[in-house]
Amino acid sequence: MTGPASVAIVGLDGVLVDLHLDTARVRRELNAILAPEGMSADGEGLIAAIESVCAKLAARDAEAGARLAVRLWAVIDEEEARCGPACSIHPGARSLLQRLSGVPIALYTNRNQSCALAALRAVGIDPARFFSIQARQGAASIKLATAPMQSILSAAEVAGAERVFLLGHHPADMGAALLARQASPAGKVITIGYAHSMAEVPNLEAAGADFVVTVLSEAAELIQAQQSSLSLSMVLLAWNEEASIAAAVRDCRRVGRLWLSGYEIVVVDDGSCDGTAARAEAASEGDVRVVRHARNLGMGAALRSGYAAAGCDYIAFLPADRQVRPQSLLTFLPWASPETIVVSTYLAPPSGQGRRLMSLVFHFLVRGLGGMRVDFNGSYLFHRHWLDKIDLATVRSETFVFSFELLERMRQAGSHFAAVTIRPFAREVGQSREVALRRIVRVFGEVARYRIRSLT
Repeated sequence: MTGPASVAIVGLDGVLVDLHLDTARVRRELNAILAPEGMSADGEGLIAAIESVCAKLAARDAEAGARLAVRLWAVIDEEEARCGPACSIHPGARSLLQRLSGVPIALYTNRNQSCALAALRAVGIDPARFFSIQARQGAASIKLATAPMQSILSAAEVAGAERVFLLGHHPADMGAALLARQASPAGKVITIGYAHSMAEVPNLEAAGADFVVTVLSEAAELIQAQQSSLSLSMVLLAWNEEASIAAAVRDCRRVGRLWLSGYEIVVVDDGSCDGTAARAEAASEGDVRVVRHARNLGMGAALRSGYAAAGCDYIAFLPADRQVRPQSLLTFLPWASPETIVVSTYLAPPSGQGRRLMSLVFHFLVRGLGGMRVDFNGSYLFHRHWLDKIDLATVRSETFVFSFELLERMRQAGSHFAAVTIRPFAREVGQSREVALRRIVRVFGEVARYRIRSLT
């Protein structure tokens, strides 16, 4: 039986709508109820606090715990009844639903059923858009309960689907998907954590998010992405990235297994003095090759080694610090062809304004002094036949100028270029590569030498 390519399970509050709950007032009312019991709802999220205090009381007296749960959830119900009809649509939500037209969507929310329906009506979303609405009914949370998620996964709309995505903004959403996997491994759910800020990214990943996005359009791209016939070598550049390399490998593997006909992960350890190489090898599932430099040779040398070792038809590099995630490559794939080089530019800089200014200076040197007519930020993807056509060994730069020289040589050899935009992430772990005067001088020298070579 052939089903849809993708099915989406979407959260309500925080993804589609903003309910604007007055959590401070709710917490005060909860504490007023809990005070006679010598308990408090402080120090945790509201739902976690309710479950915690009810479990403590139920351990002593099951009936008393059940009565307390009804009283506490009644406070939540009252606040939801107030906020549901007055909520606002979340930025990007309407566009998300429009882009996913034709994709079966279920709604998954810990709000009660009447609140969910009132919120949808308030923002003009037809409840009939969802083939299933799983909402809370009564004094019990549905998040981290298996039945609601299993109900969605057993629906006829999901039968035969290639991929099922859960898009949520709360760690509990990720936890619910993990429970669903344990209950039915065949119905594996791919989790997309929607982070409202970069600060939320680590929490969502720690809760089990397979992918994290910071705008809803990126979630739509993941859900809509088509299976590609390309085989891709993902070259990870690593210098003292022991803290992030295993996660970077997992990122690549997810993209490779979900969307590519074939893939490999080539980790270039550019003279690290920590456990980067060992961590990369330990993270392999037969899909990782590690290329080691005895000492740090620079980004250009790392790229040269990685590209030379790559065995798939297409090649793209990624930084092992995860500032550019392999999920960004899904934007590249529709444009890729043997004669087309796909390059990216940033929608927003990943670092501070000082780093951004320095990047502008570097790009000015490359284009103004070096005379190179190519530009990119982030990554680029190309067919491996270009490495033979231009002779990789003759690209001499050792810093990041290597990529500009390589792309310029490809341009001069007759390649076509397509440009896409990507949104980078902030570095979460490891040490930032600050720009030093010595590096600036080195880049200046490489650009000047390239210019002299090109003129002679």
